[in-house]
Amino acid sequence: MGRESPGHPPEFVIRASIFLLAPLFPGVLSAVEYGPICEWHRDPTTTMAIHWVATAEKEDERGEWKLGAAGFGYGDDDDQTVLKGMRKNYRSVYIRRPYEVPANAPKGAELTIGIRYDDAFILYVDGKEVLRKGVEGAGADISKVKKHEAEVWEYFKLGPAVAGHKGVIAIEGHNEKIDSSDFTLRPRIDYRANGKLHPVVREGAQWAYLAGGTPRAGWTRVGGVKEEGVEAPRYQLAYRPKTGGAWAFADLHERKFGTTEHRAFSADLQDLEPGTRHVFKIARWGAPAGTWEFETAPASFKEGTTFVTGGDMYATREWMDAMNRRAGKEDPLFALLGGDLAYANGAKGARWIDWLDSWHKCAVAPDGRLIPMIVAIGNHEVKGASYRPTNAPGRDQAPFYYSLFLGKEEGAQFTVDFGNYLSVICVDSGHTANVAAQTDWLGRVLGNRLGIPRQFVCYHRPAWGTGVKDDATDIRREWSPLFEQFKVDCVFENDHHTYKRTHPIVGGKRDDKDGVLYLGDGSWGVKTRSIPKDWEKKRPYLAKALAVRHLIKVTMTEGQFVYKAMTAEGDILDETKRPVRRRAK
Repeated sequence: MGRESPGHPPEFVIRASIFLLAPLFPGVLSAVEYGPICEWHRDPTTTMAIHWVATAEKEDERGEWKLGAAGFGYGDDDDQTVLKGMRKNYRSVYIRRPYEVPANAPKGAELTIGIRYDDAFILYVDGKEVLRKGVEGAGADISKVKKHEAEVWEYFKLGPAVAGHKGVIAIEGHNEKIDSSDFTLRPRIDYRANGKLHPVVREGAQWAYLAGGTPRAGWTRVGGVKEEGVEAPRYQLAYRPKTGGAWAFADLHERKFGTTEHRAFSADLQDLEPGTRHVFKIARWGAPAGTWEFETAPASFKEGTTFVTGGDMYATREWMDAMNRRAGKEDPLFALLGGDLAYANGAKGARWIDWLDSWHKCAVAPDGRLIPMIVAIGNHEVKGASYRPTNAPGRDQAPFYYSLFLGKEEGAQFTVDFGNYLSVICVDSGHTANVAAQTDWLGRVLGNRLGIPRQFVCYHRPAWGTGVKDDATDIRREWSPLFEQFKVDCVFENDHHTYKRTHPIVGGKRDDKDGVLYLGDGSWGVKTRSIPKDWEKKRPYLAKALAVRHLIKVTMTEGQFVYKAMTAEGDILDETKRPVRRRAK
């Protein structure tokens, strides 16, 4: 998951408690995370948003993780969680939960466990075995268990108690035989200092437990429980310029991912140096850290800057991977993605996981830099997947789009301004907002950016298509006059699964001097549609129409734009040049 980077500085390991027991290996999180990906939703010269998704842990089908208070057993006086079906059915129980050493723990304090157990146990701290009593083997492979009665509390040292350290305690409890007359697993965790015990995990605290099944590999490293339920893994993200300097630690935003039990995580980095390569690391308790790189946009316009654009990305993983690799090989500053990303219809979380995995692995620049994205919404982000320009459903009908990406608090109409030299404006073409309801906003946004010399608009449903589907006449009526009035350089449309380039047009008619160029139409990784043979006659505003998968690469110079449509293999399908349009302030 990423490319290797050279060695990692010791101050990073010292600063972050979750890295204390985790060796740092580049480009790897763990088997349950997907990403990271990078997004721009505000000024790209000084910001970067980083996202990833942690999938809900899937355990062995013979049992499921639940929440219960310690101790665990058949139902004696010392049992708070009664395992009614254990006797004669299974002989092992697994428990885990996060812990945090209090910040006031003095130097030299020792972490200890007090435990009553019948018959044997193995204890893990932050994924490493530190103590076992009365058992050989582990998990489903235990071979010999020695009988032991839980008559008194027994105390054992676990190692240094580092103030503020967060980690995971996990315990296997095993009975001597499947029909044993009793089972007890009743732990408490303390630190000992100055001859006294101080609580870390109190007696009777909540633990996640698995009874009647065998956990999968790595279960001892995943952070188990909040008081009200099982919690997702916890992470830290650190970043700095690649040239060196102190590591900064990002605040992380965590939320539910769409309609799944997965969790989405984001770091929204700000106050970065413009035009600078940065390195960042993500780590989870007990797991290796991953290392990746991104680059902020330059503070002022740089001759020859490029970006790629397209939409309708995922019919097959093979097609999507191929075009994502092409996007990376072109080494663009960013990608402008025009909706219909995962074709999940607001409901299919597994397709979003595939989409994340593909972009992360394939859309990588030749030098290993992650390619940031600016992301518009399409109809297949929404439940029902319909185009509804006058009665669009609310944002809750696109749960994955709105839970993954940032900067969408007011909807999928937003602007991304690159300093004072480039603006990218995304609009919602009737998917979670009505078209006409955005017209006033769009007029204000364009009017307020007359001093910015390069302006692009992106949305999903085409106003000026190739005839494979009906055109968005609401957009023609509401938005196209604004594009003409404010001299937008190019409008990127998607959805129709074709390639199209219009002539520069005003009111649908060719105007090489004042016309607006429309490019599309969304055929990144999907099956193309057949274009009507009479398209040149019936749609004279079109200059080019092809049924082929493609992306569009835009190269910007001081005086002009070069637009190239290309296949996943890099073959050029179409090319046109347009001057930068000068706007009166």
